[in-house]
Amino acid sequence: MNRVAVIFNPASGNRKLAQLQEEIKEILETAFTEVKMYQTKKSGDGAEIVRQVYKAVDLIIAAGGDGTVHEVINSLAPLDSRPAFAIIPGGTSNDFSREISMVQQPLKAAHQISVKKTKWIDVGQSDHHYFLNFWGIGLITEVSETVDSDSKQNIGRLAYYLKTIQSIGKANVFNVKVETEAETVTDEAVMVIVGNGTYIGGIRAFFPNGDIQDGLFDILIVKEASIQSFFSMIQSKVGIQTQNMEGIIPLQAKRVTIETTPSQKIDCDGERKSETPSTIQVLPKHIEMVIG
Repeated sequence: MNRVAVIFNPASGNRKLAQLQEEIKEILETAFTEVKMYQTKKSGDGAEIVRQVYKAVDLIIAAGGDGTVHEVINSLAPLDSRPAFAIIPGGTSNDFSREISMVQQPLKAAHQISVKKTKWIDVGQSDHHYFLNFWGIGLITEVSETVDSDSKQNIGRLAYYLKTIQSIGKANVFNVKVETEAETVTDEAVMVIVGNGTYIGGIRAFFPNGDIQDGLFDILIVKEASIQSFFSMIQSKVGIQTQNMEGIIPLQAKRVTIETTPSQKIDCDGERKSETPSTIQVLPKHIEMVIG
């Protein structure tokens, strides 16, 4: 692992990451023989850079927030031959970087990457989109759409949950059919979350016991009756105790098909680009990642 491409989003972290670009490069050059920095200017640039460089490098680093990570992983995951992947966190929640134990300080994260410790991790695929953390419909999508950029900068990872708590009682109920290889559940719900990683919005509440190497999704079907206690647990940061909560249906699966009436907008790691129905599958140990 000698040749590195860093896809750098200078707008991340209220542009604080941009001030560290040269220092990050110097740290990486102590461990890698070739380090090239590529700045993104607009949405889609990260994907284009991956297409240009992936055959010529051993490691691609996404330096930015969850949006940058999502764009890069969606370009890497479909490739037949994939370089290793790493993250220098520079955004608000930095969910998957927390999952792989990266220090939430960019310069320290660059030092961690220089150690070159890796493991193979699962990736979720939802039709033609890929995700590392979660796939969601219902309240989680409605909430993330209402979180403005100022809220993210001012209150960071709690923005999602403050907005969610404000939305209690306003959730839209929909009919859902969730079909796994083992069972089929048909019910009403206000939210369905399919988890690969354990962090959403910067805290481990939904799937505290998740495993990104077990080849399984953790799934929660949340009914309207459970919504108050559900978010009380999130607010207290104790994690969801599904075995003790009426109105929450937990499942595990390698592959799941989800149909809804009416159709629901899908949130994949904070990006909303498609709607139900959807077929979601685990791609086991699909990406080699540099970890903390």
